[in-house]
Amino acid sequence: MINELGYLGLGTSNKRNETRWDHLQLRKLMNEKWESIREFYKKSPKEINDFQFKRIKELVKHAYETVDLYKEKYTKEGFEPEDFKTWKDFQKLPILTKEELIEGFPEKTISKDYGTEFTTRSSGSSGKFVTLAVSPKAVYIDTIQGARQFYFQSGEEYDSTDLALFIYTSPWWVSSIDSEYHSEFLPTTTHVEGAIKTIKDLRPKVLSTYPTYLKELMSAGADLKGSGVNLVVIHSEQSTEKERKELSDFFKVKVLDEFSSEELTRIALECPYRKYHIEEDSCYIEVVDPQTKKVLDNNRRGLIIGTNLLNEATPIIRYSQGDIGTIKQVNNCICGSNFRLIESPQGRYMDSITVGNKVIPASCFMDLAYNWYLELDVPIHGLKYQIVQNRKGNIDTFLVQGKFGLSPSQKRRIQESFYQLVPKSIQVKVHIVNETPVKTGIKYRPIISLINKNCESVK
Repeated sequence: MINELGYLGLGTSNKRNETRWDHLQLRKLMNEKWESIREFYKKSPKEINDFQFKRIKELVKHAYETVDLYKEKYTKEGFEPEDFKTWKDFQKLPILTKEELIEGFPEKTISKDYGTEFTTRSSGSSGKFVTLAVSPKAVYIDTIQGARQFYFQSGEEYDSTDLALFIYTSPWWVSSIDSEYHSEFLPTTTHVEGAIKTIKDLRPKVLSTYPTYLKELMSAGADLKGSGVNLVVIHSEQSTEKERKELSDFFKVKVLDEFSSEELTRIALECPYRKYHIEEDSCYIEVVDPQTKKVLDNNRRGLIIGTNLLNEATPIIRYSQGDIGTIKQVNNCICGSNFRLIESPQGRYMDSITVGNKVIPASCFMDLAYNWYLELDVPIHGLKYQIVQNRKGNIDTFLVQGKFGLSPSQKRRIQESFYQLVPKSIQVKVHIVNETPVKTGIKYRPIISLINKNCESVK
């Protein structure tokens, strides 16, 4: 049983220094696998499907033998790994929920073969934090697939000498692949003017950030193309193809989407021809009927179920995170990828917060919430939040306590953290509640502005 102090001491990317061992492993994997990883999306559909079937069989056996949660779930269904002979056998396995991961952590969710050197938390876009252990090889392969991502989305115009800048929650575990494919990091709490200066100074080839933050860069007149950027990847919040085209037209740079999560890593990427391709070697995607949980045929809209093909420390097998989508039957995309197509998923619409004449992106508040753990020693596992602006001078934060609860000092630190983003003239209140007050439909929204909207104010 882990206590609060133990939880706060878990390994995270902002606290763990990258090591020479990391880069030796990355170099070894690059020498062995880079060409096959880089070109994997060009393999035949049969080769891709065969790879996935073999890998999932390995993961199911590993999870059954080393993770109590899966042993209990599968035994209850009368399933043993030897029963897995066809895809239909796999489709009979029970669906995994976020609540199960929260309740079982860490004793029932972490493999007996792994520790907690690498751990991550959901970004909180669902409003409720879950903690995962990550296997070292998953981190390394994910890093290499990240280089492949930019190679693919740039139209094969990204190489080992190029720099990527992430304006994001926290830095990645490593800042390069053994001195190649370098990346730099800025927190989204960085004021837009400071980000523009950094972009001008660093001249990254690729910029990765949130849609709401990119819109603020647009409002500030950032010259991305003149600063060396030739690809922008946006993620974590919903954006429409029309919005991305408008952003592309403004910046004169390709702006493409990434559909991903902490639990499933990269799920689908928008190619240069504006079609979403499932990242078939990082996760396996099914679409099921939301009520019956039966797998749907292609071209039918339903609940997305994902299996992470990388992580063995906290295996994620047939997991639902609440997203809705449709797998398309025919590919034949001009980009050359044979990865299956998925229609633009129904994800996370976010509001920005208005302070005076300025608009602060929702992403800044999402990352602020993530940093309650990273910087303020707040044990966020299982905690659910909703940040609501009723009036321009007020922000209310509603918290449903997680596994470890919240002390008065932790509640105070959460309240004070908002003043990294807003002036002291803004009244910030933190409320401990049993249920978040604003209902947002199928997909939960953690950041809400009720200003000039036909919604009831929250008292």
